[in-house]
Amino acid sequence: MEPSRPHRPLTVDDIVRIASYQDREPSHEARVIAFAYHRLALDLSRHLGRDANNWYCFAVWASKTVSENLDLSEGSPFLAEAGRRLNVPNALRRPFRHVLLALLGPSYRLGLALANRAIFLEMGSLAADLWAGGPEYSVRVRESREAERPGGGAPAGEGAPAQARRPAFLTRLLSPADETLLDTVVEMFTRAKDEPDPALRAELVLGANVALVAYEQQRAQQALELVLYRPPRWLMRAPWHWLRGVLTGQAPHRLEVYLAPHASQPWPVRQAERWWAGFYTRHMMGMVTPIGRIRLGRPLPPPRRAATEPLWAPIRDADVRKLIEDYVPDPERAADGVTDWLDFDDRMRFIVAFFRTYLTVPELFAAPFVPPTADGLLADMDDGQVPEPFREWRQGQATRRRTRVPILRQLYRSPLRADPDADALARVDLAAFSDRRPLSP
Repeated sequence: MEPSRPHRPLTVDDIVRIASYQDREPSHEARVIAFAYHRLALDLSRHLGRDANNWYCFAVWASKTVSENLDLSEGSPFLAEAGRRLNVPNALRRPFRHVLLALLGPSYRLGLALANRAIFLEMGSLAADLWAGGPEYSVRVRESREAERPGGGAPAGEGAPAQARRPAFLTRLLSPADETLLDTVVEMFTRAKDEPDPALRAELVLGANVALVAYEQQRAQQALELVLYRPPRWLMRAPWHWLRGVLTGQAPHRLEVYLAPHASQPWPVRQAERWWAGFYTRHMMGMVTPIGRIRLGRPLPPPRRAATEPLWAPIRDADVRKLIEDYVPDPERAADGVTDWLDFDDRMRFIVAFFRTYLTVPELFAAPFVPPTADGLLADMDDGQVPEPFREWRQGQATRRRTRVPILRQLYRSPLRADPDADALARVDLAAFSDRRPLSP
């Protein structure tokens, strides 16, 4: 059911305002983003139809899953599901929660929330401006050149405090990605808009979905590693850094430990990281959908009323077929569960199989929340103002093609101080600098 308020297509200004709003509780923030994705999916359906689900239909339920995972309260559905899967007795559920909170640490919520918001900024801006009537572009989160200067901090005149730290965390949280994939997205969505054959149009939507999720998953890689590698590093590396800090009188920089590459870790730590990532994938990772929960570490279940053979029929469009083959080289094992969610190739194989299998499931267009909640989220989407630099940019006052302007200051201000890594995250000046990336005509 849709909210009672009338639908208004989202603009890039809306996306920026939602992404830059400060101080929402992380799980609620993810719900707002999930509902914004839903509105974007409906906006695109005006051009693409609803015979095939566009990427934003899937993003709705992924962000709703993130909102559940960010809720670590006593009644957390994520923790309840994890306890059920691991057969934790009811009498031990409370100690189990405390152990899991200690293992995951504040980095889990902060890293996941920041990545979810930043990816929404990039993916949402692309959809909002795709057919807005002007020169199309997407917004990218970039590190400022000023941040590379020794001592860090923004230059005078930008309103940053003199003691601001180098705003490198957000850039390091988002991995580099192949930006030509965005051109493929625009090309295939545009071709789909003008394609009269419903079957071919569905193929082109699928191709755009695959290109978009490949870009998004490349961007999310570092954030996923921060979230999943933190527990073994907290157990095996943080104590040594704490001891060294005691001996040297210098405060340990745990964030550097948690963001270090997996390959640079000692052999025992690498083994523990691989085991934990596999365990977490098999036993704790799932995704909410309107027709049931999917276990990411188990074989992908086909949706009810769906025949698998037509879904996996040969693809006629050569460009889409090439994209599918790049990520699913072996169709016979396409629907197998993921063994390690940090393995990009294995993760992409499963996601592409999910997209192809659920491409025509109409329930994915459904609103993710019932009207009273949806109305509240719709009101939350109107909170805040478009940051002034971005407003000037939209008015044409910034004339350079790739002007970097601050649009996300203090992307998330955490009240947590229980762990040094949370303290570091909260004190980092997360003034994110963005630039425009023109989309291919």
